[in-house]
Amino acid sequence: MFIELVDALRCIVPHEDSWLVLAADRIVARHVTEGVLGCPVCRAQYTIHHGVVDFAGTARYPISTSIPSSMEQATRLAAFLGLDDAIGFATLMGAWGAHAVELRGMIDCPLVLVDPPDDVEAAPGLSILRTSGLVPIAAGTTRGLAIDVTDLHGTHEPRVESAVRATRSGGRIVAPSTLPLPAGVHELARDGEVWVAQRDAIASPLVTLHVRRGV
Repeated sequence: MFIELVDALRCIVPHEDSWLVLAADRIVARHVTEGVLGCPVCRAQYTIHHGVVDFAGTARYPISTSIPSSMEQATRLAAFLGLDDAIGFATLMGAWGAHAVELRGMIDCPLVLVDPPDDVEAAPGLSILRTSGLVPIAAGTTRGLAIDVTDLHGTHEPRVESAVRATRSGGRIVAPSTLPLPAGVHELARDGEVWVAQRDAIASPLVTLHVRRGV
């Protein structure tokens, strides 16, 4: 897990929003390979082992079947997600993670892999999160995201909603064409395999104005 990702990760326990605190045991090239993330609100702890952050415990989300990596698919992903500079990070869910090494070789921004196939390994620039479903990334922080979900009898909606919520305003989202377009995005393009959408503008929180009366 690259160390800069810590600020963008969130506890999966429902409570007020809060950052996580890192206790690192081993860091290589700004990549945390061993350690623990702790929540200051509920005291939950999430271990980091071999660079993989475990948000799942025993309730692990089903892992997608590994597919052959493809330079063509990696190139399509880079174009669909608009990864043409080094700003921020992009997120690949499920089977999309099979193309991470090829994609990382052609872009400058790091990648976060959420529940990739088991044969995909964490490395500098490639962070892996194992989850029980929800994407544990703060709202509006990932620049682009590729969705891949397992239809657990129609219960994938919260996972998709959390993925959309994690994407910044104007960020690109790619998903299989069979997945219904979720709320909060508008479609840009579609073919027989995928649709590409853009995250709608996120409303800013209300600001309380205080009137200063003259003396």
